[in-house]
Amino acid sequence: MTQEELKKHCLKQVEACEMWARHNGEEPHGKVYEEHKLILELLEQQPFINKPCISEGVCREDKMQVLDKIRAEIVELRSRQNVGVLECLDIIDKYRTESEEMYE
Repeated sequence: MTQEELKKHCLKQVEACEMWARHNGEEPHGKVYEEHKLILELLEQQPFINKPCISEGVCREDKMQVLDKIRAEIVELRSRQNVGVLECLDIIDKYRTESEEMYE
């Protein structure tokens, strides 16, 4: 799945959750809604994802490794506790700082 396909999928899921919530007179909520919103935020916040590279192959590999680390850390937290959005954002911010330092 490409980054653009992932973004489209997440937007579709968020929209479906929002529609369901409106139909029931509620605010959007729940695990599916929160996780897809989080992924969308990750895609928007990570400066390294769209950063131009000298060698596209090496840069792509670096990007995937960082995303794999973020995902693994979130999965590990989730297995131990009910991970909230704020904890996930802390993880994203940690790796964003590392990636920005790498490209300075």
